Amino acid sequence: MKKVMIVFAACSLCLGTVGFADHHENGESQEGHAPTEAGMPPMGPPEQIKEIEGMNGEYEVKFYYKMDPASEEWIETPATAVVSMVAGGAAQQLLYEGEMMGMPFRGLGLTTYDRETGKWQMTWIDSMGARTSTYTGDFEDGMLVVEGEDKGQGMTFQSRLTTYNITDEGYDWKYEMSTDGTSFIEGAKATYRKK
Repeated sequence: MKKVMIVFAACSLCLGTVGFADHHENGESQEGHAPTEAGMPPMGPPEQIKEIEGMNGEYEVKFYYKMDPASEEWIETPATAVVSMVAGGAAQQLLYEGEMMGMPFRGLGLTTYDRETGKWQMTWIDSMGARTSTYTGDFEDGMLVVEGEDKGQGMTFQSRLTTYNITDEGYDWKYEMSTDGTSFIEGAKATYRKK
């Protein structure tokens, strides 16, 4: 059952985007944005979203996953991805297309910055899981790390997604899962390189 859960989770989490969080607390204004008279934050795309615009482009993806978390064997499957800004620049979209276990696999991810919480948010839906997963996190030490709760095969588990090694040419990504919330197992990883 654990093997099936790892594969299901890896299949449903082929996303990867990144950004820098500009933290603010207690209603302080962000750089370049003055609060309104009522103390409301500015409307429209937050300044932080500009930090991920450099990731826009078309990618060749090498996606790797394990059928058995205890195994050292990684299964490789190629894919493509297109990353672009949507919603008037308020979010970044990832369109993913490839195969998983010999079947067509399509995914859609969105990344936004929530100025109310000072956190980055991600959502993901794909053709295998057919459900919306949500993740929240921060940019720290050159990595965007987001976590959220996922479900698969009747089980609930914690997922952690990390985007790192970010350059103008691409980035790397890994997926880890935990059934106890403390010990994580790496179940999938990917390299995104611009065409």
